[in-house]
Amino acid sequence: MRRKIGQIQWLRYLIFVCGFLLFWEWLRPLDQISDTGNLPIFVVFTAICFLLSALKLRWWVSFLLKFVLMLIVLQVFLIQENLISGSWFTFILTELQNNLQFLFTGDFVSLTPFFRTLLFLTLLWLMSYLLYYWFIVANRIFFFIIMTFLYIGILDTFTPYDGSGAIVRVFLISFFAMGISTFARLYQGREKRKFPKQVLLWSIPLLSILAVSAAVGYAAPKLPPQWADPVPFIQTMSDNNNENEGEGGIQKVGYGENDSRLGGPFVQDNSIAFWAATEASGYWRVDSKDVYTGKGWERSREAEPQSFQSGDKVGIDLYTENVATEAREAIVYPSQNQVLDRLVYPYGVQTFFSGQVGAAVDSDFGVVETFNRAQYPDENYTIAFEEPQYNIDDLRNDSELDDDNTHYRYTQLPEYLPERVRELADEITSSADTRYDKAKAVEQYFNQNGFQYQTQDIPVPEDDQDYVDQFLFESKIGYCDNFSSAMVVLLRAADIPARWVKGFTAGQPGSNPSVSTPDGMSSYLVTNGNAHSWVEVYFPETGWVPFEPTQGFANPAEFTSEEDEAPETPEAETETPEEEQSPAPEQPEEQQQEEEQVADSQTDSNSVHPLYWIIPSAVLLIAALALYVTRYKWLTAYYIRKYRNERSEETYEKAYHYLLRLLAHKGFKRHSGQTLREYAITIDREFGNKQMSELTSEYERILYRNEKSAPAWINAVELWENLIKQAAS
Repeated sequence: MRRKIGQIQWLRYLIFVCGFLLFWEWLRPLDQISDTGNLPIFVVFTAICFLLSALKLRWWVSFLLKFVLMLIVLQVFLIQENLISGSWFTFILTELQNNLQFLFTGDFVSLTPFFRTLLFLTLLWLMSYLLYYWFIVANRIFFFIIMTFLYIGILDTFTPYDGSGAIVRVFLISFFAMGISTFARLYQGREKRKFPKQVLLWSIPLLSILAVSAAVGYAAPKLPPQWADPVPFIQTMSDNNNENEGEGGIQKVGYGENDSRLGGPFVQDNSIAFWAATEASGYWRVDSKDVYTGKGWERSREAEPQSFQSGDKVGIDLYTENVATEAREAIVYPSQNQVLDRLVYPYGVQTFFSGQVGAAVDSDFGVVETFNRAQYPDENYTIAFEEPQYNIDDLRNDSELDDDNTHYRYTQLPEYLPERVRELADEITSSADTRYDKAKAVEQYFNQNGFQYQTQDIPVPEDDQDYVDQFLFESKIGYCDNFSSAMVVLLRAADIPARWVKGFTAGQPGSNPSVSTPDGMSSYLVTNGNAHSWVEVYFPETGWVPFEPTQGFANPAEFTSEEDEAPETPEAETETPEEEQSPAPEQPEEQQQEEEQVADSQTDSNSVHPLYWIIPSAVLLIAALALYVTRYKWLTAYYIRKYRNERSEETYEKAYHYLLRLLAHKGFKRHSGQTLREYAITIDREFGNKQMSELTSEYERILYRNEKSAPAWINAVELWENLIKQAAS
């Protein structure tokens, strides 16, 4: 029988490969429904874990290899310290200590990227073993197949993820896996010489059915959805349930780094990002992107940050010496609940002053990264900056002769950009003579022409749709990403260099007893809801000038004109968080609502994004499930140790009954009416020996003659242990 089991083992491994492919479908949507980056790395990690599980190495060898692999992933992407150095161990221990405290207190929003990645890798590790047990040991694949279909269906319904292709792949993989599983069960017990012929006879119709089903399903006409979309109903119910709590509906999530696919629904996050004390309020810059893909924004190259010391000139030169400036200062107090790995800064930043936090800057993209923020999450830093004042007359008279590199890089557009976008750009800018007037014409275009600022029911472009084209000509509803992306694309279509910038708005005036506000400064609360994106236009003799196309927002930069004595500045009331903004922000009722929401954001600063608690909960759930499904494995090791040296009168009976339970769990169930001796003969046939009959004969003699079992157990314990190990394997 053991030879026959070995003959079909490779079929089990083929089914296990199908299990990996199905689990891959669980990972594919993560880069679209969350801010998970470097997804291929997690897929490779999962594949190696699956391979190590399939190789059936000794448990400590498999554990050690997976643990080392996990450390490599964490070291490459999240740990800046030298491997196995004193500072490395300090970093690890500090991370574990802080995050375990957050975990046990339920403060999931404070979990750092390092710990969340550690939990996610642990989850992948556990799933590789769990699926090995389901697919190879227990041969129970149907449950996971059903769960995969449900998972894809839920994501397709309630998130921007398009699951149409995934459903087809899952169907093909599942059908093939179930076919192979059925064949393995049918073949078990057949003669070995018939195996190649049976494989051929079984595989040809199986593959034919798969090919025909896939072709017909792809080519056949599809009916439109027959049921009403449940999402608006569920959102309405959610809004109604939240009315008593003073919370709104689905809102914009906070700052994230992945902008490759924009659009679609988002979730509100009023948790505090940082407090700021500053002499001049304005936008807080964080990053810029220069490549528009048709779906979102990316960089033309990876960021190459160069480290700098506290007090050094940063080198982010956004404007030339022709721009008038005024020396200012600001202090940023990061929230411990939001450990940003990038420093925020106002326009005109010159230097950072910080006693603990190390940083590096890519002056090209304007990214200032930290590399030990997790160790000092509450370390504040001071910024010296030169607040620019742009002269409108100088901008109108500015040269339009860009250097070749700047012009080529910042007028880039996809080759497949719809022609009507270029035609619209020409139409908007045709009556303007200067670059500044053209930029203002595009900026003001969105204040009319049917565009509306909206944060709900935002459509997601189809695979063959352009993100900006859909917004300009079809939906005309959206939030800051829609407006800012559209303006950059229109400017580039008009041959004007422009780029997409993101960061935070100024925030709301407020006070915090734990934050000191020096004389001459004002204190501002900046939440994740203040995450925002806007536009910068290039002027050769001036530099990069910010523009604000989003409805309800006003450009906080100062613009002066020789005709006016006072600078042209926006009203302070327009600098509101994005999720709190509406198309008509000056109405008193809406201003009152904004103030209430700001107050709520302070009390709800620990509000948890669902992904922050889903991963820890999933790890705990999978760990508990793994313990349950592998209970016979670790229980067997426990009982072997326990009964090996135990000499009580009950030992023989307890050990024998556990052996019966283990055999039944492995598929060798005792039939109704079958005697122990008959059952023992069946087991002997399966294992190719007579050990079960010997053990059972001794057990019956003790049972029916009422003899003492302790002496008999001394002689039988070796037989019992051998049978236990054979059954467990």
